[in-house]
Amino acid sequence: MQTTLQFLIMVDGPLTAAELLDRIRTGLPDAVPHRRDSVHVRGNLLEINPNEGADPELAVTDEDDYLYFRWRVELTPMERSVGEEHQITLARELLRVIEGPQVRAIVCAAFEDRV
Repeated sequence: MQTTLQFLIMVDGPLTAAELLDRIRTGLPDAVPHRRDSVHVRGNLLEINPNEGADPELAVTDEDDYLYFRWRVELTPMERSVGEEHQITLARELLRVIEGPQVRAIVCAAFEDRV
């Protein structure tokens, strides 16, 4: 496992963890259920966790607003075959399926400038 290939997607909006996971599973039908609020998807373990530092007001007003978003979607590569291009493609697809009306998402990664 290469830690530089791990990435986060910070998500803010009125979704519960179950609704966020459902959105991901609908948008990426190859995602396989793992444990509560997690799936295996494209060589990664994806886990949804509450952001302990979430703050609805700062999520709208702070310059680094994403630090205060409600959810942390954490992706950790589980297969050696996963490379940076693979992770960039996956991050783009996840943004596409997560974002929507009242839902914002931002990728935090070593390669975030390429997403």
